[in-house]
Formats: sequence, C-alpha cells, structure tokens
Amino acid sequence: MLSIIVAMDKNRLIGRGNDLPWHYPEDLAYFKKVTMGKSVLMGYNTYLSIFNRLHKALPGRTNYVLTSKQTLPGEGIIVKNLTEFLENKKHEEVFIIGGRSVYEQLINRADRLYITWIHQTFSGDTYFPEFDLQDFQLIQTDVTPNCTFSVYERKQK
Repeated sequence: MLSIIVAMDKNRLIGRGNDLPWHYPEDLAYFKKVTMGKSVLMGYNTYLSIFNRLHKALPGRTNYVLTSKQTLPGEGIIVKNLTEFLENKKHEEVFIIGGRSVYEQLINRADRLYITWIHQTFSGDTYFPEFDLQDFQLIQTDVTPNCTFSVYERKQK
C-alpha cells in the first residue's frame, strides 16, 4: 500500500527553506506514531534536511531516498528506479514523506493520505501539488487546537 503523509496549511503550503514553516509537537508526534517501524520514501533534499537536523536518518524506519546521487550520508538507501521499488514493496505500507516532486510523482498512485491540516496560514516556498480530494473518502479525523489529523482512502473505481 502506498501512503502519503504530509502536513499543510489551507493553501497547501508544506515547506519554507527546506524545513517546516511551523513547529507543532503534536504534528511531529503524529508523524512518528504513524510511520514508526515502516518504510519511508523521500527525495534527496527531504533526506538531507532530516539528516542535518538529526545527524542521522529517521530512527525506527527504513529510509529510502529517490535520487540519482551515488552516495548518501547516514543510513539512507538509494532508490534509482521508482517503478521497481514500488513493485518490490507492493505488499507493505510505504509512506511517501516528501518533498514536493516525490509527492507530485506519486499522488495519483497513493492508496491512502494522512494529511495534517494546519489551522493557521504560513508563508513559505514549497506547496503540495494540486489533487482532487473527491477521489478519496475520509476514514478518520482528530481535531486539536493547532491542526486536524485526517486519514483518507482512495475510493474504488
């Protein structure tokens, strides 16, 4: 199963200068709870921003990095062929965690969306690609003062 996990404001803003535009501990805790023990796939810049902040890959998860680079710092595993990777992982839940270009490549193939809707509006430079939420059914929601955690499943055609 291919799942996207993302936090965005109402304008679909997801980043500022290769980082999150906000800092909400409940959002970080939710991300950790949902992705722990799973495989996560990200782009090179997303991996570097995590590595530079933590000085390691995301702990407790298998970190796959979609890149043409030959080497990575830390424990990241390079993925050069996305189609082959997805075929090999089709029997497990893989979380797509960013950035924009990886989301863009996979939004139409995602089975599930874990969206943290940030209640405030922020400024930044990176936006989640446009998508049709009508293609998904809301299956779970949890509202907090700063954000709403929503899980959507793709509707069967």
